[in-house]
Amino acid sequence: MDKETIESFEEEGTLSIEKVINEYSGYIYKILQNSISNESDIEEILSDVFMIFWKKCKELNKKTKVKPYLVGIARNLIKKRYRDYSISIENIDCYENEIVYNIDIQELAENKEKSKIISESLANIKDIDRKVFIMFYYNQNKIKDISQIFKISEGKVKIILYRVRKLIRKNLKERGYNYGK
Repeated sequence: MDKETIESFEEEGTLSIEKVINEYSGYIYKILQNSISNESDIEEILSDVFMIFWKKCKELNKKTKVKPYLVGIARNLIKKRYRDYSISIENIDCYENEIVYNIDIQELAENKEKSKIISESLANIKDIDRKVFIMFYYNQNKIKDISQIFKISEGKVKIILYRVRKLIRKNLKERGYNYGK
């Protein structure tokens, strides 16, 4: 049962949010679990993902693919959670009143530094290479779709992705991060 679009989850003209939740809650939960260690935060964000989807689905095209859309919502909520957390610890006066559960500050700092290195790497490459990388890794477009958008072969898309990943690994390694091969 691999339903892809919003239209496929409609019954009598209305979205069956229960079916969407049943189909994708395990997948989204796993994504959240890989990014967040606090179980209550995972549960809260998981419910927020489906609430946001339910509120926004009327504005979306019926052909919108559900899985990537839900992943995008989850990714944005995770980023917001990290942003909110980093803002709250910048104010030292408020920090003593904060209760911190299962958050590794060093890991957060390293992830922020890695993100900065990746952003710098992407800023220093050709525009098409950056767009292909972002479409594949951030927007989760398929290689076939990317090749059609840019009117290049699928092989060329794969080469671009390989070269950008290699550059990012090189830049991370130069800064002391052993990331991938």
